[in-house]
Amino acid sequence: MKRIGYLLLCGLALVVVGCQDEGPSSPSLAQVSGTVTLDGKPMEGGEVRFLLPGYPPQAYAVQSGAFSGQAFVGQNQVEVVWEKDGPPNPMNPETFIKVNVVSPQFSGPNTPFKVDVGPDGASDLKFEVTSARN
Repeated sequence: MKRIGYLLLCGLALVVVGCQDEGPSSPSLAQVSGTVTLDGKPMEGGEVRFLLPGYPPQAYAVQSGAFSGQAFVGQNQVEVVWEKDGPPNPMNPETFIKVNVVSPQFSGPNTPFKVDVGPDGASDLKFEVTSARN
């Protein structure tokens, strides 16, 4: 009898969980592409990150100054970073601390780059960044 009660309780729990509203759906994705220059020259590495508040960032590698991928439709904040090996890690000298060689003004909440990605995407985007000064 206890076993039947347990099975009924489990079945009821599955029905309740399965019938709940899944919440708001994610915005759709659209194609984005463009170029990045570092100190006036095509950036040879790094990445461009598209951020729409409340959703995971969409990050795309920069190769020979170009990038492409998909970003969420809406007003995206865009960050440009290029992390390279810096000084040895004092806790483990066999590894290196990663250092962003792009000026910090081009990442984080105060980045000047904002892109309104429409349903048809956004192409020919141009991001001009400068090197970080140590």
